[in-house]
Amino acid sequence: MQKVQIQTEIDVRTFLSQPGTQELEAFLREIPALLARRKSEAQKAKEVALIQRLNEECVLPESHWQRYNALSEKQEETELTPAESKEFFQLVAEERQLQLKRIHILGELAQLRGATLDEVAKDLGIKSPGYAE
Repeated sequence: MQKVQIQTEIDVRTFLSQPGTQELEAFLREIPALLARRKSEAQKAKEVALIQRLNEECVLPESHWQRYNALSEKQEETELTPAESKEFFQLVAEERQLQLKRIHILGELAQLRGATLDEVAKDLGIKSPGYAE
């Protein structure tokens, strides 16, 4: 079966002048619920987008974590070479930048929800690092 799409322009004022008073009042009572649904859907879409950004943009790649851990362990046992030291501090700086980005996105999410950063982090199961408590 073929579908036909029809586009039309409607003058809202003319359209709303046609129904009787009772129908118009009933329609007006439905508007707040319709607006609330639309706002809720828009808010959920924004939340999903922010959470997706957290998951995609704010994570140090696994290979970087492995190298960070290897250098960290080596640093505890012996002194790093100058090249290793430079690499280690670059990885630390990269993670710090991602942490700042996470905080910024979590702040947007908290503002959207009308909640605190702690509430949002708890809601998402994000634990603060031990040194931040």
